[in-house]
Amino acid sequence: MTPQQRMLSVCFLLVSVTCRTYGSGVVQPFKGLGYYVRSNCPFTLTRFTHNRVEYDITIRRGDSGLLVQVEITMNKVRTVLQNGSILVEKKSVSLPYDHTYQHIFQYGIYTRLRSSLLPLSVTWHSVPGGIDSLWVRGYIIMSPTAQIN
Repeated sequence: MTPQQRMLSVCFLLVSVTCRTYGSGVVQPFKGLGYYVRSNCPFTLTRFTHNRVEYDITIRRGDSGLLVQVEITMNKVRTVLQNGSILVEKKSVSLPYDHTYQHIFQYGIYTRLRSSLLPLSVTWHSVPGGIDSLWVRGYIIMSPTAQIN
């Protein structure tokens, strides 16, 4: 194998993908066009499985349009954001919080939950009455010739 072939065989791209919700109901999925959902019913923002580990993020807005409840489940560990509190497995936690599968910490004016199982983070901005923005960012390793559909 020549040095050039060896170099090409280990060349990959790390691509960031983001899903977000903000305002009184704007949702921007990982791919595709954004849309508006005005509802106080819970709905799944994202759900996927990676290496047999399930990830699920469900959100619910209040009448004001702010997020009043966010449930983040990673590897069967349930984290709930509600009323300005963070509950992990039904127990209130303070920041910074370290768990086998996740770390939760202040990130400037935001709060961030970072998975230790996957290059994935959930970041949110709390305001009086709820959460006004939340985004999920993941990283995908791809070959330089691959395309994101």
